[in-house]
Amino acid sequence: MKKIIIALLGLIVVIVLVLRGVPLLINSYLNNNADRIVSGMITRTSGFGNHEVTFGNIKLDYNYFGTYLEIADIKIEPTEEIPTDQVKVNLHLKEAKITGFRWASFLLDNSIKIDSASLENLEVLTLTPPIDSLNLEKSENKKKKLNKDYDIIGAKCISLKNFNLENRDSRNDSTRLDINNLSVTAHDFALSKEDILNPASLFDVALVHGEIDDINLHFDDFRQVASLKNLVFDTKDKTMHIENFNLLNKLDKYAYTTSFEKRKGWIQLKNGKLEVKGMDFDSYLREGIFEIDSLIASNIELESFTNKRVPENFEKRPAMVHEIFENVNTSIHIKNTQLKNAHILIEERPDNAAPRSGTIFFSDLNASIGSISNHKNDEHQEENNLKINAEAMLMGKGKVNIEINYILDDSLGNFNIRGSLGRINLQEINTMVEPEAKVRIKSGVINRLDFNIFANDLEGEGEVIVRYDNLEIELLNDDFVKDKNLLRRIGSFIASKMIIKSQNPRKNGDLQKGTVYAKRIQHKSDFNYWWQLIFSGIKSTVTGEDREAMIKSANETSAASK
Repeated sequence: MKKIIIALLGLIVVIVLVLRGVPLLINSYLNNNADRIVSGMITRTSGFGNHEVTFGNIKLDYNYFGTYLEIADIKIEPTEEIPTDQVKVNLHLKEAKITGFRWASFLLDNSIKIDSASLENLEVLTLTPPIDSLNLEKSENKKKKLNKDYDIIGAKCISLKNFNLENRDSRNDSTRLDINNLSVTAHDFALSKEDILNPASLFDVALVHGEIDDINLHFDDFRQVASLKNLVFDTKDKTMHIENFNLLNKLDKYAYTTSFEKRKGWIQLKNGKLEVKGMDFDSYLREGIFEIDSLIASNIELESFTNKRVPENFEKRPAMVHEIFENVNTSIHIKNTQLKNAHILIEERPDNAAPRSGTIFFSDLNASIGSISNHKNDEHQEENNLKINAEAMLMGKGKVNIEINYILDDSLGNFNIRGSLGRINLQEINTMVEPEAKVRIKSGVINRLDFNIFANDLEGEGEVIVRYDNLEIELLNDDFVKDKNLLRRIGSFIASKMIIKSQNPRKNGDLQKGTVYAKRIQHKSDFNYWWQLIFSGIKSTVTGEDREAMIKSANETSAASK
């Protein structure tokens, strides 16, 4: 009996020694072959084909609960054999610490599963040709190549600190995109083969908190840049905050607009702030769907410039609102959008000898937009209207209120626009009228202007009621100033006293209601169409032009623009 006990104790000692020795042997093997093993794990994936990997110090520590891995100075660089149309990646990771690496998952399940990963100071530079010249593989070839990829890469916790990315155009080495100082913490992260195959899916994750110092996206042949600063997002709170966003033009307005053969607008947006609440990050990451409860944009300064000395592009066909929603490939549903304290400056360089551009601005702009959705399923089927309510100050003086309702599922793009303008001295708009029309408003006050218009892609009609007093104009000479030329003074008198009605209601008390009619000029924007419609009603009120004359004039204008 004693011998049996001694034998059992001996066996236990042997087992303990074996169990203790196995990790030592495995650690010895792993550390002696660390470069080859880790390099193979990375370069076997489809994303890093034709790239080579080098390391600084590698430390591997195996136990029965997983392997601890510490790597310094990881570098991935393209080889000389890489095709010119393939994405080239230069990566430098200063330090990586990984705990709980599961060898069973790696060897038996073609998967990488870890407890945690801590990555610090990651620099990535990619060089890519234009997207249309990339070597995009057919789906069947891609699936074959994916056989080299892991079935799933999963981590209970990932911490990434100070990640910097730059993407350059391989043709000219110009920067397309740069992301600076991204730090993110993610829990229960998983990336599968299915995610790689599905263009709408990114990865699966339970909780993410991230911060980015700034993002810059260069586009329009590097003439413009969209910039975001101090971006913070959190999946637990379902929020995203952008402290400052800008859309900047690298060329001044004249250099930009004259660089094209046909007319193209110059636009710039500055100093915006964005708050997103109730964002369903899971829907976006798994299905590419934007589901947002509230989006608030504040303090936007928008500047628009049109150079009318550049020939118009009569072949251009700007999309109407309902067409824009039809053409958006991404599924969007934003329950409420607000615009707060915006400022819009509109400037036009007339196609005449005016010494300056015409300008007009709207300040203190606040707007509320109802549900924005292009969902095709039953859940949001009733939300087929885009409703906008806005208020602003015209030239900082006249209060503007406007309501717009677009029917998004209507093939003709039917919409209704109604609103009002409060009291304003008409001399305030001479900054736009004088350069554009060679006319100066000497006097006049709008007491109130109301409009209600129904329109579609082709034409619109409605009613404008403008109440005004003491309207008087004068014609300007070729130098765009008043002079003593007798014929011009007579012309100003005839225009002010005979053609244009000086007040409404008239002296007899009759209130003249203006008729609205205009045909959409197909190569011009929605905003131009709005102005066409409202101005037709103002013109009808001031001149007494009837509907038949307006239709004739609209047909002539439409024919001339073709």
